Amino acid sequence: MPLKIRELPEGVIVPVPGTEVFAVRRGNEVHVYRDECPHAYCNFTTSGLVEGDYLICTCHWCRFDLRTVASLTPELTAEPLKKLRYRIEGDELVAEF
Repeated sequence: MPLKIRELPEGVIVPVPGTEVFAVRRGNEVHVYRDECPHAYCNFTTSGLVEGDYLICTCHWCRFDLRTVASLTPELTAEPLKKLRYRIEGDELVAEF
């Protein structure tokens, strides 16, 4: 089942079916990331949450900026999120690897 852009809820981590990535919509922006925290390699789809413009991995409470991908908890990891490019085909989101 493809991920429909119009059905993407605001501020929710949504897995992209058939991939190891997820999408988050904030206002008119859609962000797509690899589903792996660079700190302890937990999956955001099972251990993550969105608070405003921040993505939090609840395994060890690493925080990342959704827009800049920067770690906001450098004492845990300085590695940024792995953001992916995507395209829209019709109404479907297609992640580009």
